[in-house]
Parts: sequence; structure tokens; C-alpha cells
Amino acid sequence: MSAKNKSHNPPRSTAARSASRQKTTRTRFLLALRELDDAWVAAFPETGFSDVYFSRLFTELWLRADTAVTKTDAYELVTGLSMQTAMKYVRRAIDEGYLEELSNPADGRSRLLRMSPLLRERFAQVIDRANKAFTAVLGER
Repeated sequence: MSAKNKSHNPPRSTAARSASRQKTTRTRFLLALRELDDAWVAAFPETGFSDVYFSRLFTELWLRADTAVTKTDAYELVTGLSMQTAMKYVRRAIDEGYLEELSNPADGRSRLLRMSPLLRERFAQVIDRANKAFTAVLGER
């Protein structure tokens, strides 16, 4: 056997290349996800606001733009928890200035909630920072 043949590595199989690409993509995705977590904690440094339930509540409100929702609807946005616990999350977001309470013109007995300017600003920071990380991962295929 010649020296040339001894040092030559056989070509990697298609499956091995695919597995390697998948591992790289998954690693990059996790790094982007970690960037999202870091962005969230930087924007919401108060203890407890890194909880996934606040993330879900704030995300759902962001997707509704400036549309106010009833408190009952807001409680339902905190999915996976009892109504009583969801109420505590919403109350905390109000107390910290992330949600604004408005009177409900259609029903004087109920209150509406929407994102405060503070929440809009901080959530935009999270989105912008995380978007860069995810674009780097998802943009290269």
C-alpha cells in the first residue's frame, strides 16, 4: 500500500454528514435559545419574572398589539396554571407596571388590561436581541 493510500481517510457517508449538520444546527439553536433566555433576564431582572408563565402572558399580549383584553382573558393566557395562580401572575405584572388596567367601556363592572409602555419597550429589547441569534441559526440552512 502506498503512503498516499494509508493517510487518506475514506469519504464520510451521507448519513454521517447529515448527522454532523444536524448536531451543528441543534447546537446553534440551543445557543440562540440561551441568548433568548439571557435577553429575557436582562430585560426582566426582577425575581420570578424569568418564569415561563410571564413569558407566555407577555408574548400573547404582544401578539394582540394594543388590543386590551379582559382580566379573565388575561388569566387564560397564563396557561398551565390554576385560575387562582394565574390571577397572582397577572396581579404581579400589574403591580410591577408591566400591565395597565383600563375601564371597560362595554361593561363598567370589568377592567381591561394591556401592555404598558414599559413592557412594550422591554419586550422589544428581548425580541430584537433574540431575533439576531435565531436569524443566525435559521438563516443558514
